[in-house]
Amino acid sequence: MKWRVINEGKYSEPMHQAIEEVLTNKIDEGEIQPTLRFWYRENTSIPMGRFQSYRDEVQQDYVDENGIEVVRRITGGGAMFSEPGNVITYSIYVPRDEVDGDIEKSYQELDKFAVRALNELGVAAEYKPLNDIEHPEGKLGGAAQTRKGNAVLHHTMMSYDLNTKRMLKALRIGKEKVSDKAIKSAEKRVSRISDHTDHSREEVVQKLIEKFTENKNWEEGSLTQEEIEEAKKLAENKFSTEEWNKQL
Repeated sequence: MKWRVINEGKYSEPMHQAIEEVLTNKIDEGEIQPTLRFWYRENTSIPMGRFQSYRDEVQQDYVDENGIEVVRRITGGGAMFSEPGNVITYSIYVPRDEVDGDIEKSYQELDKFAVRALNELGVAAEYKPLNDIEHPEGKLGGAAQTRKGNAVLHHTMMSYDLNTKRMLKALRIGKEKVSDKAIKSAEKRVSRISDHTDHSREEVVQKLIEKFTENKNWEEGSLTQEEIEEAKKLAENKFSTEEWNKQL
């Protein structure tokens, strides 16, 4: 396999989520090579899990006042808070037969390069089942997956220098504990990569690419114009709509 590595492209949250669906479909259909893509966001956003209740996860007044984009993902898992430049998000699109059938093992395998990269930068990171990357002082990030036909989409977001006070104001954590799961989530401490290394976000991304591509056949790439145009339509007709984002 020859991997495509994309480390460019600044988009809105609806556009990023549309790209996820487009590339996952193209992997399933055998139309593209396996791809690693790093995200660059235009706006502060909350990517929320596919099966979460919008009302239970989001502080609507704060989101409205601050122009925060709330977009439902095609993957499960919990709501995340993202600020441009303060998080590191990457997606892996790969054929299913290249990924362990055991879900827990697949999470560990697909994020192993990130743990190694952080370790080499002096960050005491480790994988914690099912889908977290943690430091002894708290959670650095989390991953989510979806599988469609012969495709696996695995994406991970880690806090580089996140404003945790803003995060707690935007997400419905602590104010109304609507479930045991929400309480457990709120009790998880948050840690940031920048708390544990002097390396810049760009340097961390370069180290991630270095560790991912070790022993792989790969090339630097970009989204094609076809992929971009397809994602634009999907962003407008699906991921920007209340019908999709507020369906639960």
